[in-house]
Amino acid sequence: MSINDFVNKIKKNIAIDSFTIMCLFVIIGVGISSFFLGRLSIVDNNINTDYGVKIIDTRDQQASIAKIEADTRVDNDSPEIAKEKRYVASKSGKLYYSLGCSGAKRITLKNMIWFSTKEEAEKSGFEFSSSCK
Repeated sequence: MSINDFVNKIKKNIAIDSFTIMCLFVIIGVGISSFFLGRLSIVDNNINTDYGVKIIDTRDQQASIAKIEADTRVDNDSPEIAKEKRYVASKSGKLYYSLGCSGAKRITLKNMIWFSTKEEAEKSGFEFSSSCK
C-alpha cells in the first residue's frame, strides 16, 4: 500500500480534501515542535535550573549573624576597650532585639543596625521588643 492509496482510503471514509489534511498535519507538527522547543529553552547544561521555586536555607543567615556577632566590635574612647554588639534593629522598624531573639533572625543582613547597649538603641529612637526576654 502506497501513501496515495492510504490518502485515497481516508478520503473515501471521510469527506476531506488533501489541502485540509495537509493543514491538519502542519498544525499538529507546529504544535508538537513548539512544545519541544519550549522544553529545550529551559534546559541548561550542567546547571540546576530555577523553575520559579526558591528554597532558602535560613541556617546560612543565622551562621552569618553568628559570624558578624563574633567579628563585629565597637571601640569606645580608647582602642583597647571594645564592646560586642549585643542588640540589633531593622533600618525600617521601630523595635530592637537581643541577638538570641527570634525577631533578630528575621532581619536581613543589609537592613541590620547594631548596638552595644540598650541605652544606645533607645537613644537612637528604638524600643525593646516585648517578644524578647
